[in-house]
Amino acid sequence: MVKRTARGSRRSRGHRLDGLDRKLLLSLSKDGRRAAASLAEDLGVSRQAVAERIRQLERAGVIRGYRADLDPASLGLLVRAQVRLTMNYAAGVLKEKEMLRRLTGQPMVRSVYRVSGEDCFVAQVVCRRIEDLNALLLDLQSTGALQSSRTAFVLESVMEKGALGPVEDGLLSEQR
Repeated sequence: MVKRTARGSRRSRGHRLDGLDRKLLLSLSKDGRRAAASLAEDLGVSRQAVAERIRQLERAGVIRGYRADLDPASLGLLVRAQVRLTMNYAAGVLKEKEMLRRLTGQPMVRSVYRVSGEDCFVAQVVCRRIEDLNALLLDLQSTGALQSSRTAFVLESVMEKGALGPVEDGLLSEQR
């Protein structure tokens, strides 16, 4: 579990990456299942040094996990949408928390972002049928915290990188 501060930032923001960390992350982003011995050979350090670095990066929340990247369509999840939510702040903080609990508790909701501008939150959703998304929206409306929602259905994926990996070397440049 990645710890968050009061402002919601991940604790890894304070972790300083050195050159070895960057090289290690670049290699792992391309193949997260690569053996420590193989990484050590490429990086010119011991297997133990690689294993310890990986543990440190995991503890710091820089490496958030290892997973299979599954194709949603192969699982019958053919409907993909971006849902923009505007809150009814007159409903109060407890109602907002309840709405967010319901939203984040849904397996079809893949990400939720608090955003600037007219909308308050943006959620990425994958589901089998449009009716599934409609049921989610009705559930959120029942909390009284939702003022309005706008849904954009994905017609075609032009480019999708998903999780951050494999990363290009430019994304791991020196931190300022």
